[in-house]
Amino acid sequence: MSYSVNFDSNKVESYTSDYVIVGSGIAGLNAAYLAKNYGEVFLLTKDRLSHSSSSLAQGGIACVISQVDSFESHIKDTIYAGAGLCDREAVEVLVKEAPSNIKRLINLGVKFDKRDGELELGREGAHSSNRIIHAGDYTGREIINGLISVLDGVKIFEGTLVLDLLVEDNIVKGVLAKNLISDQFFIVWAKVVILATGGAGNLFLNTTNPDTSTGDGISLAARQGAVLKDMEFMQFHPTALHGKDGERFLITEAIRGEGGILRNEKGVRFMPFYHELNELAPRDVVSRAILGEISKSKIDYVYLDVSNIDKSLFKRRFPSIFEKIEKMGIDIEKDYIPVSPAAHYYMGGIATDLNGETTIKGLYACGECACTGVQGANRLASNSLLEGLVFSTRAVNNSKKYLNNKIAPSHFYNYDKIYMEIDVNKLRHKLQHLMEANVGIIRSESSLKTMLNWLKLHEDILYMNADDRAKSELLSLYILSKYMTISALLRKESRGSHFRTDYPEKNEMYRRHILIKGDEIYFDGQDDSTKIDR
Repeated sequence: MSYSVNFDSNKVESYTSDYVIVGSGIAGLNAAYLAKNYGEVFLLTKDRLSHSSSSLAQGGIACVISQVDSFESHIKDTIYAGAGLCDREAVEVLVKEAPSNIKRLINLGVKFDKRDGELELGREGAHSSNRIIHAGDYTGREIINGLISVLDGVKIFEGTLVLDLLVEDNIVKGVLAKNLISDQFFIVWAKVVILATGGAGNLFLNTTNPDTSTGDGISLAARQGAVLKDMEFMQFHPTALHGKDGERFLITEAIRGEGGILRNEKGVRFMPFYHELNELAPRDVVSRAILGEISKSKIDYVYLDVSNIDKSLFKRRFPSIFEKIEKMGIDIEKDYIPVSPAAHYYMGGIATDLNGETTIKGLYACGECACTGVQGANRLASNSLLEGLVFSTRAVNNSKKYLNNKIAPSHFYNYDKIYMEIDVNKLRHKLQHLMEANVGIIRSESSLKTMLNWLKLHEDILYMNADDRAKSELLSLYILSKYMTISALLRKESRGSHFRTDYPEKNEMYRRHILIKGDEIYFDGQDDSTKIDR
């Protein structure tokens, strides 16, 4: 076990609650809404309640509704995109429990787009049918606002950083947190802790994620010995707006579903040369294709041509994007949109069972910080909001088994951390720059070892007293960088979002999950483990 700060539980203010939920994306808010029916709920989030990756989600949420669609088709598409690493049982849960979860959102007042009185269904990459329910290009925001509106009775702590989990005998007892406004530590003792802290796009220089996505929940769980899974797999979204001053803005895949075409510097459509599904190929394929075209050009982006999409349809279907590119002076009827890949979604995370429970009793994880086995090596478009929704529902339902337990606070303390004066921003930027260059879309043994050497040179980050947001986030990014890099070195093949130039093909020997527990890393089903050199 390892803590991020020096503290003594006997010397800080404390509360008790049935539930502590950390994070305010779709998974955290849905969990809070459901859990309040069974006990007291504390919801802690380090920024504003509405500030999350979920709130930025544009494309929509996948669900089998059409009579010409089927569960088996959605399952098959998910497994195909996952490149052989999806756990079928988890995928079946995701797909088959989608309709009831979507129905609940609609009953809460979430308004999805309709046509002729029926839900309008879009299509995205690697889906064989139109099954994407959406609300313009602000689906995430619509869902988040709907869930926030029904949180009466939940005790909400915004601007609150969760620093450490308190675990005894492999049972979670609560969390150590810090109010970033008052600068005060406090503890919440609880029967159940649900981590819903989102992903870690800020491991990289270019990301579609908000600045809050720094892998906090995964780091929290890892430091207390929870098993992690598939940490090498980060999905890069192929089409982020490539702004002149480095600005990144997600350009949803749904635009390609409506007919958008990718063109290179010369204006040539290139995706037919890379994949039979053209612009709707899996995201890892499209991202690498774009990098390939960039490498042959004098510019560091390609173009998205939407001139064949009716302007009135585009404006209705993608209002936020239309407004954004119009402000940039782009006329979609005659101009191309500059795009390039950016880190988008983390398939790896805290290993859970089908109910979202981790290897620590009473500790659940759901949404992007979790690894349920649904996403495999490459997430299928619009399955992310769905995973957060379905598995947070299952987590709350399963967690009721702990509610008859008595809350028994224990004495936790730590005095091992060192107070350091370091340039956090400089270190964070350097880490992101090196991760982008060495552990990004294209990897090799040489690049991965370059990253690992830098991490070893800066391992003092592990020992600093990370008692503010900047240091805490740097610690999380450091830990996840190390786990991602080591896992990528161990996987000597290319699969899904993990592509190595020195091992460019899939290898069935590696059709297994890489697991991490503390300082040990190993393939599932394997007895021997490799020690991680700290």
